[in-house]
Amino acid sequence: MLHIVNGDCAIQALKDSGIEGDFLSWLDVLHDGPVPEGLSLEELSEVRAEFIADCDWAVLEKAKNAFQKRDIVFRKCHEYDEVVLWNSFELFDQLHIMQLLDGFAQARDNFQHLSVIFFDDYLGRGSIESLPQWLEKRELVSKKQLVLGQLGWKAFTAQTPELMFELAQQDTSVLPFLQSGLLRLFEEFPAEGCGLTRTEHCILDKARAGVSQLVRLFSAVQAEEPVHFMGDWSFWKRVRGLVEAPQPLLEVEGDVPFYEPPKTPFPDQVFRKFEVGLTGLGIEVLDNVVDWHAHNPRTFWIGGIHLHPGNDWRWNAERGKFIINELSPLELLFSTLAPE
Repeated sequence: MLHIVNGDCAIQALKDSGIEGDFLSWLDVLHDGPVPEGLSLEELSEVRAEFIADCDWAVLEKAKNAFQKRDIVFRKCHEYDEVVLWNSFELFDQLHIMQLLDGFAQARDNFQHLSVIFFDDYLGRGSIESLPQWLEKRELVSKKQLVLGQLGWKAFTAQTPELMFELAQQDTSVLPFLQSGLLRLFEEFPAEGCGLTRTEHCILDKARAGVSQLVRLFSAVQAEEPVHFMGDWSFWKRVRGLVEAPQPLLEVEGDVPFYEPPKTPFPDQVFRKFEVGLTGLGIEVLDNVVDWHAHNPRTFWIGGIHLHPGNDWRWNAERGKFIINELSPLELLFSTLAPE
C-alpha cells in the first residue's frame, strides 16, 4: 500500500500511528508560482524546481532531485495493490488532489486500487490515535471524482480564472473541500481597487493595529485564517514584496536591513529585533485611496495565470466575481518602463 500525503510531518504522523506501507510526500506549494497548462508531470516539475530555487527555498539541483524522486514513485503507482490519497481540508491539499486525480485519470488502466480519505483536520497535527480509524473509512475513488479532478486541474492551470470561477459555482461535493479551497484561492488575486491580496491586506492591517514586532506577524495573520494553508516561507516571501517594492508599503527597522528568517533555527536573535510599520503609501493603499499597482506594477503567477499589467485580473470579494483591470495604452507603456 502506498500512502500519498501533503508533507513529511504527515508521513511521520502516519508511521507513529502504526499505519504500515510506503509513503510519498506530495510537497509542493502550488498556490505560489507558475503552474502552466499543457505540461507533463516531469516538465511541470522542472518549472516548479526553478521557481523554488528562485525563491531561495532550495538549491536548484536539490529541488530538481526531490521532484524527480517523487515523480518516479508516482509513475510506479501501478506496482502497488492499493494507493491511498490522504486529503486534508486546507487549500494546499485541494490543489494537490486535483493534480493527482488528473494524473491518475490519464493513467486509468495503470493502477489497480485507488482510494481517498477526506480528512477534516490538519494532517500531521494533533492526535495520531484516530488515524488508523480514518484509514478504515477510505473509499474507492469514483469516476465522478476523477473527472472533477481533471476539470479542476485544467481550470487551475488555464491562462485566465474564468473556468476556475465557473467550476466553483458548480456542485463539487464529491471533492468536499474543493469549493472552499478555490474560493480562498480567489482571494489571493489582487483586489479591485487597492490591488492587495487578502494575505497582503491582512499583513498591513495587523501592522497598523499594533503588531510592531515583525516576528509576531506570521502568527497574527494566521489567526485570521479559518483554515490555515500558507507556510512561513510563502508568508515571508509576501512580506519581502511589501518591504522591498520600489515604493514599499511596509518599513522594517533593525540592526541590519530586512531579510527573510533563516530556515532553521527560527527566529534568530537579529530577526527578533525587527520592528515593522506602514509607510505613508501603505496607509493610503490599505484605506483603498490608491491602487498599489499604479505605484508598483508587478508580475506573479497563480496557477496558469501570469498576472502582469497587461493581464491584470482582480477579485471583487463583495460582488464575488473577477474583473479584468484594463490599462490605457499609455498606462501599459508606463508599466513596462517602470523599474521592477
